[in-house]
Amino acid sequence: MGEMRMRLIGESRISRQGAKTQRHPWRFWGLCARKFFSWWQAIGIARKRARTPPFLRRLSALGPAAMLLAPLCATAAPGLFDFGTEKSELWEGFVRVTAKGQYDAGAGHGWRTAEGLRAVAKAFRERVEIKSRGTMEPPPIWTNPITEDAVIGDRSNAFQVRVEPGEYGIYCVFGTSDPGLRAQYFDFTVRVGGQERRVQIEGCYQFRTARFRARAGSDPLAIEFDPASKWVANAIVVWPVADAETVERDIIRPFEDRTFLLPPEEWSKWKEEPEPDAGPPHEPGAADKARGFTVFTRPYLECVYPGTNPRPGDCDPTLRVFATPGECEPANFIVRPIRDMRGATVAAGAIGPVPPSAIDIRHVRYMRARPNYTVSGRYREVPDILERFGALDLKAGRNERIWLTLRIPEDAKAGLYRGEVSFQCEGATAKIPIELRVLPIRLREDPSKIFGIYYRHPLDLMFEAKDDASKEYFRRKAEMEHRDMVAHGTRNVVLSIYTPPADASGNFAFRWEPLAAKLAMWKTHGFVGPVVMSFNTDGVYEKYVKERYGSHLRGVKNPPPAFSEEITRMVKAIEVERTARGWPEFLYYPVDEPGHGMAEVAFMVTVLKACKAAGVRTYSTADPTVEAFAPMRPHVDVWCTQPFAPDRETVLADSKARHVEYWCYPNHVNGENDHTPVAGARMTYGFGFWRSGFRTLIPWIYSSSSGDPFNYLDGYCQDFFNRSEADGTPMPVVLWEAYREGYDDYRYIHTLEQMIAEAKAKGGTAARAAAAAEGELRSVWDAIRVQEKYKHDGLWSPAEFDVYRWMVARQIIALQDATEGR
Repeated sequence: MGEMRMRLIGESRISRQGAKTQRHPWRFWGLCARKFFSWWQAIGIARKRARTPPFLRRLSALGPAAMLLAPLCATAAPGLFDFGTEKSELWEGFVRVTAKGQYDAGAGHGWRTAEGLRAVAKAFRERVEIKSRGTMEPPPIWTNPITEDAVIGDRSNAFQVRVEPGEYGIYCVFGTSDPGLRAQYFDFTVRVGGQERRVQIEGCYQFRTARFRARAGSDPLAIEFDPASKWVANAIVVWPVADAETVERDIIRPFEDRTFLLPPEEWSKWKEEPEPDAGPPHEPGAADKARGFTVFTRPYLECVYPGTNPRPGDCDPTLRVFATPGECEPANFIVRPIRDMRGATVAAGAIGPVPPSAIDIRHVRYMRARPNYTVSGRYREVPDILERFGALDLKAGRNERIWLTLRIPEDAKAGLYRGEVSFQCEGATAKIPIELRVLPIRLREDPSKIFGIYYRHPLDLMFEAKDDASKEYFRRKAEMEHRDMVAHGTRNVVLSIYTPPADASGNFAFRWEPLAAKLAMWKTHGFVGPVVMSFNTDGVYEKYVKERYGSHLRGVKNPPPAFSEEITRMVKAIEVERTARGWPEFLYYPVDEPGHGMAEVAFMVTVLKACKAAGVRTYSTADPTVEAFAPMRPHVDVWCTQPFAPDRETVLADSKARHVEYWCYPNHVNGENDHTPVAGARMTYGFGFWRSGFRTLIPWIYSSSSGDPFNYLDGYCQDFFNRSEADGTPMPVVLWEAYREGYDDYRYIHTLEQMIAEAKAKGGTAARAAAAAEGELRSVWDAIRVQEKYKHDGLWSPAEFDVYRWMVARQIIALQDATEGR
């Protein structure tokens, strides 16, 4: 992400004491003397404060050099500007700049114009009580005086600083902590002299930085903002280039120090868990020592941590891949630097029918992640995000995993092809051979199965957005994510509809436009139904009970009969519109993950019966194997459970007897519980799904973020699954790629099953080949160690997955030869 993305530290290096600095057009030497005396005195006081920022404590030892960072008159070096409101906190030593701060020659700084500017502030300093969950929870992010507030503009403007002529460094911070701006897309260009940076930020809780170097003349130095939508600024630091080392060390580095992701009192509660066993130590050979790194590989289903050691057979590999036309297939290699190295690059040539443009090159980014969703105080560094590969700097002894995804063209001819990928760093080069075998197979889809996912739809934010640029951003983001889902085999998402309770006359005021837009996009991308439809049960409950129920129906009470009557009328009204518009069937989803206490189950029976009275099918995320939910069974049409439970025999028998469907939301391989069960994800989506008897996989969720989407330790719960680049482009995680591999495993199996049936019908040689293929497929079936949750334990070794896929592929080819007379 480069210097334009960072995780800002919390209050570990800040003081909450505000400082107000003003400038007056006095004569230069008199002003300097006064300013120096007052600044030196202030530093003496600051040294005694328990919460004094470290950079100020260090500055107190610099003597007159401290003047370089103090905001002085127009002929000295101004330093530190904190943008926000008149009442928000001020980072000590900074000058407050508000939306009203138009440029004043006497002050020596300010906006070119105050038109179109406004200031926003939202501070998060303390834990808050969440009544629906009955817990004290941290805020979405922890703010400091820089990140809690900002100035926003909707037209071109500039922040001007009067300085002496010379060379200057400029450092800018952009972003907002205001959740009221979640539907705002900031897209703007920052320009200083002849340099410019494009800054893109979706909503709140994310911050970017940019550095510039410029020469100042007789005119004020201008930091210009040119918006495509709106721009946002938190702080600007300006310094003479001669003082760059001091400013970087004492202001910028502490600010950007990623070690302190939380305020010190919070961070002190967190403990890093040790990395898994790295294996026997590796001694690089002479050639590796000469070039500065070792190259090795592991099956992509194995997690490689920063310290994982190469095994002897892993080094200097040839990457081998087999795939069918139209399929995507991963390959990887790992670089283990012996010393710190800068500017590593990767380039791939054509591999037979696969051009370089069809080879996606990324690297695995390690993230601090909690071991479970709401765990606080423990974290691990785990392989997670697949970032686009640019030029990387390497740290000695820390693995860098390069992830390649080959997209095989639809018209690729069968055969064995060879190519290579080149890794270069500081003049040293490694050539990694790749062998690709394209199989003469067309994989088939199974129309009886659904691969879906829960989804926070960007179109909801599109309808909230106020400007055209933001609306277009969220529309485009939704399009890109739908294409990404299709590319990974996912063609179904959970949707919701805005359904306020009926008014005093009994009329409903539904908002159909957002849902219509979502279902139009659904149709465009070939998604399949039915649609799991969430609606506003809690709002109707509040209307009659005068309070909302809590998470998992915590504290729910028995509602009056009018509640059920309104739920039935609401569902009927939705069904009328659905039928008129020709939308797919809706599965009505009144409550997520209800508790299994008597009150919760009684309420679920009430609301499910009310839905069924409207003549629809219902969907419940309760576990049917829990006996407490037995009263719900007559009223549930689709059971969606986290594990593959009940077992296959029970699922098939109940589905046949009562036409009940069993769906699975396997959150244990989605990152909610663990970011590392890559082999478990592939097993769940392929061989395990085939063995389960379930109809659908629909995990929670395509992407979940509670605060900064690149800080997994802030907020009530950790962030997980796919991320987004600054322009909204999907950024996958390793688990998401494993989903696609499992989906492909299932397609291989389904293709073989269909071909066996077709070959049996032909008789003769084809039937004999079908019998052999059926026996081979049965051996794969028997090799699966059936589990309710496939995660880490009891799985095949990573290499075995492709062995079993190859066994299936070989039988497909044999059947094709037998049925086509080859």
